[in-house]
Amino acid sequence: MAQVGLNDLHFAILTEDTKEALTYELPEDLVGAINATINPTVNTQEVYADDQLWESISALGKIDVEVETADLPLQTRAKILGNKIVDGVLIENKADVPPHIALGFKSLKSNGKYRYVWLLKGVSQPLAEDYSTKKDNVEHKTPKLKLTFMPRLHDGEWKHTADEDSEDFLGAESWFASVPGDTTVVGG
Repeated sequence: MAQVGLNDLHFAILTEDTKEALTYELPEDLVGAINATINPTVNTQEVYADDQLWESISALGKIDVEVETADLPLQTRAKILGNKIVDGVLIENKADVPPHIALGFKSLKSNGKYRYVWLLKGVSQPLAEDYSTKKDNVEHKTPKLKLTFMPRLHDGEWKHTADEDSEDFLGAESWFASVPGDTTVVGG
């Protein structure tokens, strides 16, 4: 099935990722999803013997992700990039450390059903910004987040994907309620 849409973009800050525990803050909306590109890096080593390819071994490297949104409010930027806001002013400092986050969304497929995705552990790069003067034709400038995702320490997972039209998938209604794998005990 071809993907024909993108919406319900969410992020959640990862607060703990150890062998014993995995916790996230509650997911929050990222409004105005325009585009999401996921590009895993695969490192491959090949061994040749007897004049032919004998073995090929691949390992997952970093996962580059770019997300374009219609807007990225300053409060959201501060959370994702590790900046602070003082008296309504976003202050970016060279010592800012972006938190690890999860990124979730759904994408409409050509059959009218949705594909659901959670990227589980990533960190954002400082935001590149592009400004230009207004001309005869309006040219939109939209924010693009560049992130690097990686496997979680807790379980080695980096992505969860589900199709709404799969007989086994029953989690569409609660997909954005929490990040998959969160070990937070509720109501303890």
